[in-house]
Amino acid sequence: MDDSDSIGASRTDDNDFRDLVEEVFDEYIVNEIPIRLIHISNDDQGLNFKLVDRNFVKEHFKSVPDKIYREFCNETLVDREGRIRERVKETFKYAIFSHRWLFSEPSYQDMPTEPMRVQAELEPKWKKLQEFCRKAKVDHGCEFAWSDTCCIDKTRSAELDESIRSMFRWYRNSHICIVHLSGTEDLAALERQQRGGTKIDVWFTRGWTLQELLAPSQIKFYGTNWQPLVPLYNSKSDRVSDTIMRKIEKITNIPLRDLKSFSPGTNRVPEKMLWASKRRTTRVEDIAYCLIGIFDVSLMIAYGEGNRAFFRLMEEIMKRYDKWDVFLW
Repeated sequence: MDDSDSIGASRTDDNDFRDLVEEVFDEYIVNEIPIRLIHISNDDQGLNFKLVDRNFVKEHFKSVPDKIYREFCNETLVDREGRIRERVKETFKYAIFSHRWLFSEPSYQDMPTEPMRVQAELEPKWKKLQEFCRKAKVDHGCEFAWSDTCCIDKTRSAELDESIRSMFRWYRNSHICIVHLSGTEDLAALERQQRGGTKIDVWFTRGWTLQELLAPSQIKFYGTNWQPLVPLYNSKSDRVSDTIMRKIEKITNIPLRDLKSFSPGTNRVPEKMLWASKRRTTRVEDIAYCLIGIFDVSLMIAYGEGNRAFFRLMEEIMKRYDKWDVFLW
């Protein structure tokens, strides 16, 4: 092979690698992050936010593929696609919200598509969302965030279906899950709940919050007044804090090993069903839909089917789990 052949082969490999980076970048945006996100920005007046879609995110991070290409182009990578995906995920930092819905919450239709500063003191329903966005930006350095109340257009059945079936993955891919325990003032209050000395925070009794507790790789708990239960200087993520996780273990009866690192799947069905058995959802179908990610199964969303949803969930689980104790919970 002469020099010209070597140069030609090198250019081909170089172009192939550049194309691979672009493909992984595009695939990650389409498949691994929420359909819509809140973009958080600051100006002289304070915090602003607006609702954006995946096209906005792609444009916002358009320089990322070139940066990743330059970072890895001279390296020999064993798992090139995996390493590229890791770097893309590190770049796409977004915070995700876990909370107990109130009677009045901002909806998709309420959200601005241009930067807006919310006067939460004049519109109380915005206060919780404003605090969440502030914690996402200030405490965790995220300029993008997601909340189930306002980032899903629930009038579009296809979007609602995709969101429910993807939700476990969206929580897992988040940079941080911010949990607001509206009925827990501080760590001492959580301690009293653990010992049965006071009513358990309603967050621990809801169906959807089970996957929101287990799915994220990083999670931070905030109390009634939006102060972290464990100071930020101790840890940015409570996943590594035995102080709080042991209390949650006692409240939820979920083993510490699962609270620290949970793997979804159809193993240990009775144990996982027991975790969910004392939780409630407003819509009867949601008691099945909120477990899709926990068991890593696929289920069509069909509101109006009632208890049939849970029967279909069990059918999907039993296709992979053939032990006699499947209903022993």
